[in-house]
Amino acid sequence: MVALKTCWSPCIWNPNVTSGSYCCAAYTIAAGVVFITFTIYMMLGGDSTQIYLPLFETDVNGSMQFYGWVFILYFLMLIAFSVMLVLGIRRTHRGLMLPWMIAMGVAVGFQFLFSLWLCYGYYIYISILVPALMNWIWMSYNIYCWLCVYSQYKIIYELQTPNIELLYP
Repeated sequence: MVALKTCWSPCIWNPNVTSGSYCCAAYTIAAGVVFITFTIYMMLGGDSTQIYLPLFETDVNGSMQFYGWVFILYFLMLIAFSVMLVLGIRRTHRGLMLPWMIAMGVAVGFQFLFSLWLCYGYYIYISILVPALMNWIWMSYNIYCWLCVYSQYKIIYELQTPNIELLYP
């Protein structure tokens, strides 16, 4: 069953989930490039002193290098999966759409757990609720993008499902 019939974002309205899935892939590529750039900036000694940053409590010369490379590798894979998503939509190949859906599910799970960690780990700072709520709003947008791509996946699935009718009584 298709979850969405149209896909919209705050800036772009798409009449169908196909063009919406292309926009989700473009959004993921752009976000990946921005996060890779920001992670490299922090790994080279840039500002990572804000409490709501994922690399907040890491040592610049120690654990930040390891986790920074993990983030960079993940975002490079997400960019590659976004390209595969575009190819999968154009070729109506569901298998090329699955890696993006899995990787975006991992991102949504990380966002949820990170915001919970912020709320429970730094509960004495009331100001941490604003970044946690903003992260949950952003997480809900990522869930919406995932639903858009999932709807396209189901449309392709229904197109490729053979219709077999038994003709005998």
